Amino acid sequence: MNTSCRAGAELAVTGVGIVSPWGDTPEAADDARGAAVPGTYEWFDHRARLGPRGYRYLPPAAQYALAAARTALDDGGRPQAVPADRRALLLATNAGPAELLDAMDGVVLAEGAAGISPASAPYFAVNVLGNRLAAELSLTGFALTVATARTAALDALSAGALALAAGRCDSLVLAAVEEPPPARAAAGPGRPGEQGAGVFTLESVAGARARGAAVTATLRARSLFLPPTALDRAEGRARAGQVLTDALAALLVPPEGDAAPGGSAPPLLRLDLDDSPVSEAVAVAVAGLGASVTEADDAGGAGRAVHPGRRTGCLGPALAVARAVTARDTRRRLVVCASGAGHVALVRASPGPSHHSQESEHAEVA
Repeated sequence: MNTSCRAGAELAVTGVGIVSPWGDTPEAADDARGAAVPGTYEWFDHRARLGPRGYRYLPPAAQYALAAARTALDDGGRPQAVPADRRALLLATNAGPAELLDAMDGVVLAEGAAGISPASAPYFAVNVLGNRLAAELSLTGFALTVATARTAALDALSAGALALAAGRCDSLVLAAVEEPPPARAAAGPGRPGEQGAGVFTLESVAGARARGAAVTATLRARSLFLPPTALDRAEGRARAGQVLTDALAALLVPPEGDAAPGGSAPPLLRLDLDDSPVSEAVAVAVAGLGASVTEADDAGGAGRAVHPGRRTGCLGPALAVARAVTARDTRRRLVVCASGAGHVALVRASPGPSHHSQESEHAEVA
């Protein structure tokens, strides 16, 4: 059982960008969770979103990531504020290239490898999806692809926090991107799955303050592993409960200097769990926080999973974080994600200084 729960840097969010079939705001994309994905790419016009030349042969997932990154830059993200070799890319996906790889398999079976288009051949590996994004933003420090089922986006946040704390970079662009499974794997006019992208521009809190950046929110992230077989025994469940309790407590320690109204109140909670023993252990530990379920979860009832079942995509949790960091109040929020394979990811979002000052101004007016 992974009990170290290493601490990374507090992450400052300076920009958020969303691209989805249901709308390009965190609220619209997040509210559509569980809906059937449109069966075509007609909702996304790469010519209008990216430019008339140079993007036609990129996989749709790569196009979504580029468009969302541009929105994040427009929102205030400034990775170019540091040298190129101090900028890094984190890509999170599970099924981003799935349909393209399925099509390539079909060509190989029918025609042999020589039949694969030179335009699509470079995308045989999942980590190549981020290449164009890294090139356009000159993210030359390092590039890391995380593909953990369900928790990949939140795991990438944890990895980014550790990289910043270790001094490996000064600025991060995190892109979570998904596509539905191949059309032949699903019946009906709509395909189950996730589609679109969420991009965050991140840096250390100290770095953002030093350059006078507007900080939308701050994040603290933790990733854990609970061996599913350990939960078969009472002592294993007790140990898992203690590990989770300690991790949650560390996560919720207020950031240094945080005097935000409501900073000591229980956080608003967002669960993204399946029906596994691992998720059950997580739900039990979280219940001890006294946290409130967010308004987005009311339809499912307090404490119930947002996405029960076998969903593996990581975009849903990324959208939950995007919604948390762009909330217009001063409440802290906690996003909790787990899968039956044993992966657990926890992210706490606290409002940025701009939210604090807005709240103070409203109080003075009142």
